[in-house]
Amino acid sequence: MKTNKHKTLLLAKNQRALDSHDLVRNFGYSPGTARSYLSHLGRQGLLKRVNRNYVLTDKGHRRVRYFAIFGCPRPTCPLCKRKMGYLTCPDCEHRIPREQAQILKQKDHFLIVRQAGVYCERCSEMILDEVQAKHLGIRSEE
Repeated sequence: MKTNKHKTLLLAKNQRALDSHDLVRNFGYSPGTARSYLSHLGRQGLLKRVNRNYVLTDKGHRRVRYFAIFGCPRPTCPLCKRKMGYLTCPDCEHRIPREQAQILKQKDHFLIVRQAGVYCERCSEMILDEVQAKHLGIRSEE
């Protein structure tokens, strides 16, 4: 069974550490292929080797968050099929149509400041900061 980067990084996040036996058990890889794939993800900076295991790097955590919001580039990924054209909140999985998303201005509340960015309508968590949203062409609120 062939896997993809998305599934492998999620497995690393959920287990906190991976070794080749985990890929053999979960995805049916041969031991050599599993070791090679983990090494490949390490060279990309997504995993780092700690003793006999691999753990997510900061870049790996950012990639998992990106996949949670936008989906991965693989069209057949079962985890991402419904994410095309949407921003998905990584916390509550609420979906916002991309054309309806907008950057909310910075707002100063009495005790806290809400930074400018795209926020989930359901749980109010920030999905994208202002720089990320502008880079994607999301418009600012009027």
